[in-house]
Amino acid sequence: MEWLALLSFGDKGWGDELLRGLGVTLALSLATFPVAVVLSFLIHWARVSRLGPIRVAARAYTTVFKTLPEILTLLILYYQSQALVDWVSARLVPGGSLSVSPFIAGMIALSLVISAYGSEVVRAALNAVGRGQTEAAKSLGLSRPRTFQKVILPQLWRHAIPGFGNLWVILLKDTSLVSIIALSDLVHVAALAINTTREPFLFYLLIGAIYILLVVLSSHLQKALERRASRGFTRLETGDA
Repeated sequence: MEWLALLSFGDKGWGDELLRGLGVTLALSLATFPVAVVLSFLIHWARVSRLGPIRVAARAYTTVFKTLPEILTLLILYYQSQALVDWVSARLVPGGSLSVSPFIAGMIALSLVISAYGSEVVRAALNAVGRGQTEAAKSLGLSRPRTFQKVILPQLWRHAIPGFGNLWVILLKDTSLVSIIALSDLVHVAALAINTTREPFLFYLLIGAIYILLVVLSSHLQKALERRASRGFTRLETGDA
């Protein structure tokens, strides 16, 4: 069948290109998510800082990146960072030029957006843990870093996994936006295939099925992590020995 030939591997098919595009999509997601999680904690702590300017800056950060469309954030960051790099390189090395990697630009832009929402996940998770845990640890003589590591963090993850799981799914889908800055992700490769073969239905249906599969697998992984994080807490809540 003709569609099997189009999806085959080799010079006549697009199977290998699509597989590489899927690899880029997954690599971008996996590289972005840890950065976004770390930024989520930092932004939350900045929002509750005792220093007014830091609180204002953190709130402005979340407002801006939650308000701007993700595609606009990506375009501004990519093109303005390129302009900044050109300006710096022209002064450091006259006649020289550097280019901003679309992968790095996409990773930074998506990290900023996801972390703006992630800071709310951290806030909600910390509120669910409650201050009583911190006060109890303090009464036992634990330092603040030790309290966070041994007491707060294990309980925080239990409450934060659903929220971060949802953000992971959003991130997976938002990686498709990097196709507009010529990063050869799954959507960009599919667009090239469509322009060549004039078979939009086949390739859009295929990448749609791939995204659905990725989300389903992510959902199963999230549930497994939730069960693991809740291990031991269920007994305590139900009063079992």
